[in-house]
Amino acid sequence: MQKNTTTKERIEEIKNHGYALEFGDLLSQAFNNYQKIVWIAGAGILLLSIVFVGIIIGLAGVFIGLDAFGRDIADFQIQNFSTAGIIVTIVGGVIAVAVVKPFYAGILRVAHLADRKEDFDFSTLFYYYKSEYLKEIIIVGVLIGLCGNAISTALEMAGYSLIGSLISYLILLLTLFTTPLIIFGNLKAAEAIQGSLLLVSKNFFMLLALMLVAVILAFLGIIAFCIGILFSVPLIYSVQYIIYANVVGIEEKNELEEIGNSSEY
Repeated sequence: MQKNTTTKERIEEIKNHGYALEFGDLLSQAFNNYQKIVWIAGAGILLLSIVFVGIIIGLAGVFIGLDAFGRDIADFQIQNFSTAGIIVTIVGGVIAVAVVKPFYAGILRVAHLADRKEDFDFSTLFYYYKSEYLKEIIIVGVLIGLCGNAISTALEMAGYSLIGSLISYLILLLTLFTTPLIIFGNLKAAEAIQGSLLLVSKNFFMLLALMLVAVILAFLGIIAFCIGILFSVPLIYSVQYIIYANVVGIEEKNELEEIGNSSEY
């Protein structure tokens, strides 16, 4: 979906008048998009997962030993951690989010190119690691990761693990639009966070329902079709992209700028 108004103008319009979404139509669009990106996105998630697991196991083997690491994972309770351990856990989570965010942005780019019937390949998933938007994407990842990890860790230490998890999911929903607002709307990190909070607040329960259904359908895909979580999760990203494309739209000016920017790398 392209538009002539800027993202900031569209956000201001939504602030004053709100927006409507058609539940069934959005899911239909998301399924069509998912079918076009599933294999590339799934392969990318698989590669990233292997790299992360390898790094974690390698660091565990060097610093604490694999046997001790296995026991700690089996009996993982944040209450048993030292202050240093808690800090490392929070910081590690924040770093992981910051590293993964550009990859997530790459999946959204793949979804957009698929929606536009334009060419994309496996390297498209890593486009934003060398993009001018990288700094803003990482800032958003750090802020969201720090906020979510700090709150969930504090509540878990106080014995409210379930509440901590729910708040973490709530933060993810409230920041649903942040990354696409940066890469498609050319907003800065702070503007993207503010814009996302506004956009979600204007249709909170519809967005909550859409994301819940996306997660449930992805989970059912694992069970019913045995396609594996790595190849069912992209459905969630297709839903997120389609939501953004219908609510905000893609700036035509931003797309032309990206062609020029990409030629610099």
